[in-house]
Amino acid sequence: MIINEAAYEAATRRRIAENTRIGGERRFKTAHADAQTLIDFIEVNVSDAQIERGPHHKGPDVTFIDACWCSLRVFGGLTDKQAAAVRNVIAKREERKAEYRARDLASQHIGTVGERRDFTLTVSFVTDFQTQFGITNVFGLRDADGNIVIYKGSSALYNTGDQFAVKGDTVKVKATIKEHGERDGVKQTIIARPKQ
Repeated sequence: MIINEAAYEAATRRRIAENTRIGGERRFKTAHADAQTLIDFIEVNVSDAQIERGPHHKGPDVTFIDACWCSLRVFGGLTDKQAAAVRNVIAKREERKAEYRARDLASQHIGTVGERRDFTLTVSFVTDFQTQFGITNVFGLRDADGNIVIYKGSSALYNTGDQFAVKGDTVKVKATIKEHGERDGVKQTIIARPKQ
């Protein structure tokens, strides 16, 4: 005897959906040797917004990776076309990483340590973090020759329009070369006390 017909029906639908997902995942992993690589890539790159919306959300704001995540959650796997497209995305990202790495390895140290000089630099990235002394800004920059320059300190750098510099902006500063460093085999010139 079923006491709550609606709850029973809902539980049945959930169980059928879960069985569909489990069977789909098993078939997907059997059919694709790199299935776990594809799944891991999608899990890392799905948007937080899509996770909050859930696997049944569809709409113009759903990216390709978000749609693949939905397929994994609902059906347990990807279609062959989706799997091929994700492989292509992974390959293109690896290709781009290799290009960036080659470009970074060409970086050379600028000037001599202790020298104060003028720089015209393009911002590659900006980040900050909180310390016991306040906020520390970190700017990754490049000169016209592609050499990497790093500034880390409490001062901010500003673009030519007197706005806080963001990726892609050009900044002109006079700074002291603090150190010729290296990170992951890439030469970096560390600057201090920038003045604009």
